[in-house]
Amino acid sequence: MKQSWQTIIVTILLVVVCLVLLVVGLVLVQKPYVSLMVNGKVVAIAKRPFIQPIRNGATDVYVEKEKIFSLWQDFFDFPCFIYPFADGKRFLCDYDDDTSLLDFVVDFSARGTNTPNSSPWPPDDYTRTYLASRITNVVMNTKGIVRLPTYAELREVSNYLTGENPAAVKAGYFQLLDFGTKEGLLLDLATNRQSVWPTTK
Repeated sequence: MKQSWQTIIVTILLVVVCLVLLVVGLVLVQKPYVSLMVNGKVVAIAKRPFIQPIRNGATDVYVEKEKIFSLWQDFFDFPCFIYPFADGKRFLCDYDDDTSLLDFVVDFSARGTNTPNSSPWPPDDYTRTYLASRITNVVMNTKGIVRLPTYAELREVSNYLTGENPAAVKAGYFQLLDFGTKEGLLLDLATNRQSVWPTTK
C-alpha cells in the first residue's frame, strides 16, 4: 500500500513538472518567421530568435533580402503583431514595452512626417506624449519614420482583426500562445484609448 501511494505521488509530480515545462516552453519558444501579408500576398518577413532572448535581441523585418527595420526584443520587451499596409511602405507595430503597450507606424512613404506625436491619437494627452516618447527607443536600423498611427490606420487594422479571415489574422501573431491576443490588440488600437496599458473595464 505504501509503495502504491509513492507511485501515485511520483506520477502526479511528473505530470505537474511536464505541464509546467510545456507552458514555459510555449512562452519562451516563438515563431522564428512571421509572414506579413496583404490580400494574401507576402510583402515582408519578420525574423526573430527561436528562443525568447533574455536580453539584447531583435526582430528583423525584411522586404525580399533587405532589412528595412528592427524591433528591440528581450524577455520583457517584444513585438506582438505587425500589420503591413497595402502600399508596402507602412507597417503598424503592436509592441509590449513591459510597462506600456506601444502602437506605432514605421513609415517609408514620402508623405511620412518626422514628428512621432504628429497624430492626434490617442486623445489623452499624457498617453499620447508617453507613447511618442517611447516608440523611437524600440525601433532600430531603419530609414523609415517612426510615428503614432492616424485614426484611419487604426480603423483599417481593427477592421482587419475583426474581419472574415481569422486564420490569416492568427498566422500573423508573434507568440505561439494567442489567448486573448485579438481582444488585446483591439484595446491597444481603440480610437478612444486613454491609458498606456489598456485593460478591459
